Amino acid sequence: AVEYSLAKLWESWGVEPDAVMGHSVGEYVAACVAGVFSLEDGLKLIAARAKLMDSVPREGSMAAVFASRDEVEEAIKQYNGRVSVATVNGPKMIVISGFKPEVAKAVASFKAKKTRCVALNTSNAFHSAVMEPILDKFEKIASGITYGEPFTPLVLNRTAKICDASSIPD
Repeated sequence: AVEYSLAKLWESWGVEPDAVMGHSVGEYVAACVAGVFSLEDGLKLIAARAKLMDSVPREGSMAAVFASRDEVEEAIKQYNGRVSVATVNGPKMIVISGFKPEVAKAVASFKAKKTRCVALNTSNAFHSAVMEPILDKFEKIASGITYGEPFTPLVLNRTAKICDASSIPD
C-alpha cells in the first residue's frame, strides 16, 4: 500500500519512471504500476499469497550470509534444495532460506569459517522449497488474473529481464 501510494503521489507530481522493479511483494506493486494488472487484481494476488503463506507450517527459517553468491551456492549444494538462495542483496550479502534444520547447519558451517551470518526474524522461509505446497493453489488463483502489456518497462527481479510493450509477464 505504501509503495503503490508513493508511486501514485510521484505520478501526480509528474514524475514518470523509465522502468519499475520490486522485490518479493514489491514485484506486485511494480507490475501494477507498470500496468501489467489492475490494482484490484494486484490486491487479489497479495491477499491470496498472504492467506496461502499463512497456511504453510512454520518449519523454515532464513539467514543473511555475508559471502559471495558462489561461496553460498557451493556451501548449500549439499542440502539438496532444502536450503536455497532467497535473495542476492549485494556482492557479499546473500539471504538463504529453507527448512530449519538444514539452514541451522548451513549457518553453523559458515560461522565455523568465520563468515558472518545473521538469522532473520521472519514468519516463513520465503523464496524456498518450504513454499512449494502452496504453489499449485497460487498458480490457480494467478491464472484468473488478466495480464496486459506493461506501459512502463518492468524489470523482473529474478532474471533482470525487461518486459515492455512487446511482452506480457505472467
